[in-house]
Amino acid sequence: MAEENDIGGDYALFYWANFVPHYDGKTMLIIGECGFDPVYEKKSFVFKYDSETDTVSFGETYRMCLCSPEIYNKYYLNMRYKGSNDEQTLILPWIRFPRTKDGITIPQLVQRILGKIPTVMTFI
Repeated sequence: MAEENDIGGDYALFYWANFVPHYDGKTMLIIGECGFDPVYEKKSFVFKYDSETDTVSFGETYRMCLCSPEIYNKYYLNMRYKGSNDEQTLILPWIRFPRTKDGITIPQLVQRILGKIPTVMTFI
């Protein structure tokens, strides 16, 4: 629902995800789509989840958004960036939808899909 979105609040978000198990039995490829309009404003996403280490890995670069200290503190201990990240700036990776000028942070989307905040979320 719109009021549950940490950084949005104007539109209800839809999402779906397929869990594709890897042959090793501990890794899943999660493929899905999210948006505010299923026809005109949607974005696909893919990430890997390793259930043994409770780690989510992303192979795509995401835009960053400024957020409140409360939202940042909810996720920052679980975030890892392969590039440099200025921990003084309250930013999180997110998906933005231009038509509605709204979006969702990737950590919140992952939390919704998995039902929890993973121990580590690694971004390229």
